[in-house]
Amino acid sequence: MNFDMSNFQTLAANLAAEGEVCDLPHAKLSTQTETDTEIAPLIEEVGATSMAEIDRLLAELQAQKIFLQSEGERIERETARYVNLTQMASASVKIIFDTVSGWRQAGHPLREFEITRSPAEDSTGRMERPID
Repeated sequence: MNFDMSNFQTLAANLAAEGEVCDLPHAKLSTQTETDTEIAPLIEEVGATSMAEIDRLLAELQAQKIFLQSEGERIERETARYVNLTQMASASVKIIFDTVSGWRQAGHPLREFEITRSPAEDSTGRMERPID
């Protein structure tokens, strides 16, 4: 069933509302100026409160957006700094490796380190001589 205006008016004209037939085209709008004047300030107050809350939320969301953008930029800077530091460390290790490899290939063996015992203090605070 299609509900266009002609069907709706016919349907409404045939409906009984509390024992009376409802006739929409001839229905009168009641104007209650006293009620309207009492309700209007309430609606304005509720609307003003809601609008103020919406404005506050928008400002808070804007602040969060700015914070997230600045944090994203900070993380990008930190990541670039970390990448640069990692590349420099890798280049340093390569230089050290190449230098040590070239030195070894030139016939310079790694020298063994001598482990020597340092004089130790006894419980009295005197220095002991190492036993040979």
